[in-house]
Amino acid sequence: MEHIYKAIAAAAGAVISFFTGIPVIMWVLIGMMSLDYITGLITGALGVSNKTEGGKLSSRAAFEGLVKKGVVLMVVLLAVLIDLAIANSSGVSFNAVTGATCLWFIASEGVSVLENAAELGVPIPGILRKALEILKDGGQAEDMEE
Repeated sequence: MEHIYKAIAAAAGAVISFFTGIPVIMWVLIGMMSLDYITGLITGALGVSNKTEGGKLSSRAAFEGLVKKGVVLMVVLLAVLIDLAIANSSGVSFNAVTGATCLWFIASEGVSVLENAAELGVPIPGILRKALEILKDGGQAEDMEE
């Protein structure tokens, strides 16, 4: 029985270590992705979604949204790997690619949250929309989409 407790403790320690090692910018991205997904579900539940026919909640649209968010995390992983390769070859800590990538996706998710909120009839402060658009454009969004 003691072996089981030790195995559970080791597994729990590994999970906790993984999550505490995630940089704050990644938590912000995950938070924004969660807000976008939740507000998307709300727009569908209330029948005002622009992503489905008739604006209703759709399990297919919800699944596609989760798949896209999974792919976003894969793109961020690519950025992390590029930073690791640069840091490994230069011997200096380097996180610029990951930071820029996360900021661009944070802005993109933020704009989507605002769009969902607008569909729900929530007034959107212009300064907030402008700040997110500047952040997104600062990451040269048009270059990143190619």
